This record gives sequence, structure tokens and C-alpha cells, in this order.
Amino acid sequence: MLARGRLTIALGLGCLGLAVWTALAGVGSDASAEPQPSASLPEVGAFGPESADEPAAEVDPFEPALPQPPVPSTAPSAVPAESPAAKPFRSAKGVVPPDVLSRVPVPLPTVGAAGLPRLVAGRESGARSSRGERVSELVSPAGSRSKLRIDYTLDLELTRAIYDIFERGRVSLGLAVVLDPATGNVIAYAGTNPKRLPPGEVYPAASLVKVVTAAAALENVPGVAGRTCRYVGNPYRLTAARVVPPKGGIEVSLERALAMSNNQCFAQLAVNDLGAKRMLDAIRRFGLLERPGRGHEAGQAADPHGDRYALGKLGCGLAGLQITALHAAEIAATLVDGKRREARWIERVTDANGELLALPKARPPVQVLTPALATRLRDLMVATTESGTARRAFHASYGRPILKAMNVAAKTGSLSGTTPPGRYEWFIGLAPADRPKVAIAVLVVQPKRWHTTGSQVGAQVLNAIFCRASVCRPDRADQWLTAELESPASSAATPN
Repeated sequence: MLARGRLTIALGLGCLGLAVWTALAGVGSDASAEPQPSASLPEVGAFGPESADEPAAEVDPFEPALPQPPVPSTAPSAVPAESPAAKPFRSAKGVVPPDVLSRVPVPLPTVGAAGLPRLVAGRESGARSSRGERVSELVSPAGSRSKLRIDYTLDLELTRAIYDIFERGRVSLGLAVVLDPATGNVIAYAGTNPKRLPPGEVYPAASLVKVVTAAAALENVPGVAGRTCRYVGNPYRLTAARVVPPKGGIEVSLERALAMSNNQCFAQLAVNDLGAKRMLDAIRRFGLLERPGRGHEAGQAADPHGDRYALGKLGCGLAGLQITALHAAEIAATLVDGKRREARWIERVTDANGELLALPKARPPVQVLTPALATRLRDLMVATTESGTARRAFHASYGRPILKAMNVAAKTGSLSGTTPPGRYEWFIGLAPADRPKVAIAVLVVQPKRWHTTGSQVGAQVLNAIFCRASVCRPDRADQWLTAELESPASSAATPN
């Protein structure tokens, strides 16, 4: 019997240990990275397949994560009562232990009869806030069998909705992160297979880096916003010769180049306007070479070392940068007001006596861009969902926008990778584009035959946040944004 009829999620852990280098050679080396044809499988509901686009060490501010127990293969039974002989937990000065802080809050799915990921229902009731039920779990710190209760900032209903989207879309390998950009709070964090696609590991960033390249160009290159780019042939195919602007060819604006993810144009920007130092500095300023949170690896960028072709591939996303899904969500969140905020997913931790343990103070926000530049980038990125690489994902039959009149600023990315093998499809988005309420990131690793694109997953997540009965409104996101939790005494529940 479930306490008060409420379900929570049995949290499984991804592979959280110390960050390991994922070889950049694992990124697909085909410099053409041409758009893939639509799959032959049927559409999911009203969402059709999109045209995929083309695809000095920092001081670590976090303590190293301690080893974690293995991810269970099945849903656990009810949380057992404490044994009288259990060793009581005593934290140092009443603070949360490092191994608890390093837990990545991705709920563990199981595989149903149809071979699809499915959310596990647990036994421990989640904490409640003024805007719904949170994801919670009981854990034993290293060296103790006594339990601590972690109440996360994750919303239970939204987390379930994302797993439903994964299941309907037949996504076997996927990650999704939803952030409250005003606070840095993570309000949903879902993954279909923490063993094969660990949430804390880094993956090829692909064309998401074009957002960073565009930001650096708008900041450092006078007149670049009104300048056109020339390219020849396939805009996604890059060669060493094509990093030099051709004398003739097709001309496009910066907005159009970003919307269609033109590799030649962004390689030219990186090589001829920015240079390696500015390009790498911009990547650092966005926090992509730091750990985005405990339990996550730092991003990895390859220094071109004077190789113009390598710099071009770094600037357009064909090679050279690997990030986590949380990094991707933070890129989007930074475009709200230009500030990078530390991602936070633990709301509070209480011991067996209901006493609150002290959490570390959040680091102050870092100003990455001016607010005006952040707004300019969002304006440019609206074209991605209106006429660019995510257009089909955001429009149903007869061209009807699935979020109605709400504009979405977005960027897509796709590139082949090897760990795990497949085509890596990214989507980051902000909605509404003019005054964003949420920032999201989605990563889907596609097999040879796929059913739902990363952009389609992103569109459906935003639809779940903002829309009810075909009516989409910005204020509907307020129910998902985190609020103060009730007191431990009023929200605690004993599992049956």
C-alpha cells in the first residue's frame, strides 16, 4: 500500500566516479556529417521526423565523488525499517557527506514487456512543496547503515511525463534535463539507461558549440551581425580548403547560418575572425571545461595548436569538444540574462531524527555575457524552431506550431560517436524565447533505425510544461518551478 496514494521514484545512480577522459577520437571523423534521411518508422502522434543538422586545466571547485554502490537491476522493495543494531550516522559538524552530495538524481527505469524504458515506482513518499510532489530517496552514507533522506528539487510529475515521452518515442538511450534558469534548480533529470548512457559523463557536443562561437563573434567581431557568409556546395561538408571564405558561392546571414547549422560558415568565423585563443576562452567562460556539478565530469576541449582545419572543426562542432547533458542545459540557461548559475538538485537532507544537515553554499553567478548579448542570441535562435533544423519537430500537420504562438529559442546538434555507438542528437531550448521560464537539454543516441529525434523529444517536453488541452501559456510553467518545501515533520511519510 502506498502512503497517501503517492508514488516516488527508486533512484538509480549513473556511473559517478572520478572524471575519465573520453577520447576525442571517438567522435565521428566524417567531416561531411551530412543530414540523415528520415527514418522509415511511423511518426509518433503529431510529431514528424526533423532534418538533423550537422553535425589549460581549470581548478575543480568540487570535491571528488566517493565510490557509489552499483545500480540495481530491478526496483527495490519497500525501504526497510532501521535495525536497532544499525550504526547511527554522525556527520561532521552536521553537514551533508560528499558521497551524498555527489549522487546524480536520475531515476532508474526498468524494461517493460515491450522492451521499452519504464519508470520505476518506489515505496517512499516524496516531500511536498506548494507546487507539487518532489522526488525523494533514503540513502546510507559511506560507512553507515543509518539512513539520510534526500529531498531533491526534481518535480515528480514532470519527471514521469518525460519518461512517458521517452517510452512513447521508443528512445532506448536518452537524457533530459530541465532547469529553472532563475535559480539554477534542476526540476527534472531523466535518463533511460544510466549504465550505457551515464548522465555524469561527457559526449560529443556537436553543433551546440555554434552558440558559443556565435556569442564570441558577436562580442568580438564588429559588424558580424549584419555580415553575410559565403559557402560552396553542401553547407555541412567541411574540408581544409573550405575554412577560407570562397570568392563566390551562396550567401547567408548569421541568423540563417545558425538556424541551418552551417558548418562552413561557423568554421570560417572560428578560423578567420576569432582564432584559437578567443574560441577556447569562450568555451571556458561558458563553464564547459569545469564540472557542472558534483558527480559530473568536466568538459574536454582539444587545443587546435595552430591547425586551422582543427580550429574550424572545433568552431562548428565537428570535433574537439565533449560535454555532459547538464553542461548543455547550462548553456541554454546562461542565455536568459548572461549569467551562469551553479546547477542545484538537492533541496535538503535530513537525518534519521528529522534534523536538517547543512548543505554547501551555492557559488555566486558568473557573468558570461551582457544581458543585451544574451537577448540577441535568443532572438537569433528562434529561427531554429521556425525555419531551421528543428522546424519539423515544432510543427504538426499542416504546419501548425505545437506550442501555438509561443516562440522557442533553440539549437540542435548531431554527430556520430562510439561510446556508446550511434548518432548523437542534441537539443537545447528556452521558452518563451522573449522571457524564458525554463531551459532544457535533450540528448538522444540513435541506433541505425530510430523513431524519434532529439528535437522531437525536446518539443514534447516543452509541450508538457506549457500546454494543456491544446492551450499553451507561459504561466503554466509556474507549477513546475520549485518552491519552498514543507517542514520535514509535515512532509515525511512512513512507507507501508
